[in-house]
Amino acid sequence: MKTLKPYLQTKVTIPFFMQIALIIYVVSALQMAPPMVEGLLSESSFPFLIFLIASPAAIKLFLDGMKSVKKELAENGTVVVTKKKKSIKPALIVLIMAVFILLFEAVGFTILAPLYVFCFMLVYDDKPQNIKRKIIYSLLVGVVVYVMYVIGFDIRFPDFWR
Repeated sequence: MKTLKPYLQTKVTIPFFMQIALIIYVVSALQMAPPMVEGLLSESSFPFLIFLIASPAAIKLFLDGMKSVKKELAENGTVVVTKKKKSIKPALIVLIMAVFILLFEAVGFTILAPLYVFCFMLVYDDKPQNIKRKIIYSLLVGVVVYVMYVIGFDIRFPDFWR
């Protein structure tokens, strides 16, 4: 009798849940506005581009993980799972993305973008240090992305998102 348990490894589950998060992300963005309005890029164009780039990558990682588990099952009859120190980082990344999506319409880009970048820096930094530098980088990234949208892509954010 086949069991699904060998497939419940991080090399299969993380790409699967990332694909689900990407779908939720793009659906939420597309509910706000279509990617193109009157021939110009809108505020949902960037999430749509992220989806178009990241979705095939997540699907490929998922299929590679499935193929790897299948190959291991065929060779050994079982899947050898090595115990590693569990990392909470993938779950935190998904949580940060979900909070960003949920709060975006209510809070707006100007406040959330730097917080989003700052949270990512904290998650990926093994030894949280130089908090002032992280705050400055987060603000700079938020400003650069905002300028890129407004000047580079000629996207006008609604007043309540500024």
